[in-house]
Amino acid sequence: MQNKITRRDWLVGSSAVAGGLMLAGAAGAQDMSSMMNAGMPISKEDPIRFTNNENPYGINPKAKKAMIEAHDKAHMYQFSTRRNMEKIVADMENVPVECIASGAGSTEFLMAAGAICGFTGGNLVAPYPTYNAITRYAKRFGGTVTPVPVNEDLAVSLDDLRSAVTAETTAIYICNPNNPIPTIVEKTSLTAFCLEMSKKAMVIIDEAYFEYATDDAYGSMISLAKDNPNILVLRTASKIHAFASIRVGFAFGHPDTIKSIRRFSSMTASYPAMMGAIVSYQDPKYQKFIIDKNNESMEILYKMFEDLGRRYIKSNSNFTYFHAGHDAKVVYDKLLESGCMVGRPYQPFADWVRISTAKPEEMKYLVEVYKRDFG
Repeated sequence: MQNKITRRDWLVGSSAVAGGLMLAGAAGAQDMSSMMNAGMPISKEDPIRFTNNENPYGINPKAKKAMIEAHDKAHMYQFSTRRNMEKIVADMENVPVECIASGAGSTEFLMAAGAICGFTGGNLVAPYPTYNAITRYAKRFGGTVTPVPVNEDLAVSLDDLRSAVTAETTAIYICNPNNPIPTIVEKTSLTAFCLEMSKKAMVIIDEAYFEYATDDAYGSMISLAKDNPNILVLRTASKIHAFASIRVGFAFGHPDTIKSIRRFSSMTASYPAMMGAIVSYQDPKYQKFIIDKNNESMEILYKMFEDLGRRYIKSNSNFTYFHAGHDAKVVYDKLLESGCMVGRPYQPFADWVRISTAKPEEMKYLVEVYKRDFG
């Protein structure tokens, strides 16, 4: 199959394409259509990516245009652009501009926070499994990490995190929604936890997927961070804005905390990246389109899980996690033979698989392949 079927064969034959483009509106339909990667063979060497939690539709066309135009001035330093971008995003979040820092993605802020923890020989408490960039950096710079297993529902347990904190703990990390398990921490409980534990350690909340979280129980912690020197909130443009390789991210916190973080980060977002972010962040229509398509794709997955009787996590992100009932590496390898790349195995859940959403028509192809191989 992988040697014969092409994206054009699959996509053109899918009625979901027309329906999806209609959601973008008549004016945007041509832009969306041009972004369809049709005609390329679906193969093990060139698979459809159901991994890495990327935006399958790519960068907002308006932002892409701004980035292309920005290259004409990219040979000159553009210090005011960073300040302008930070002011725009700060205003959106209703925080003073002194409470925000920008950089080349949120990873450099995770590195900075991990380094600060490690340099002091401190201990970092974090759920397990979770996004592990900060734990990796804390260890690299001399710190220790206490992994706290998720509970039976695969959700982050604030009580267990609280119990794991000791006198040596200097930082607590929570990815909310979590990754690779897209559960959320209820906002009232998380607010109380942040206020309580910030008296003992720095609390770092990673909100990389917050745009996708539509559950009423979800809430951002940015309003707490601006007034509390021991709470830091991180955001990224890599997900809904599709800046995965463009690199723009933000840290929100008390002015003193932001000053400290700036000393450890390079603030290296490029001029074209910042110009693109300025446009993308101010275009809610494109973000709504991505969220709507993500929800459509997620429902296709949910139906497959229900049809097959598989346990799965209701997602507040652009990926989900399900009990495949087979070794995750076996599932990965088998699906890749048909040009479907899903998430890598995550311990300790060896027979659970993370699937990132792609376009609805691509999700239907994945369902067809999965049911054939594992149904």
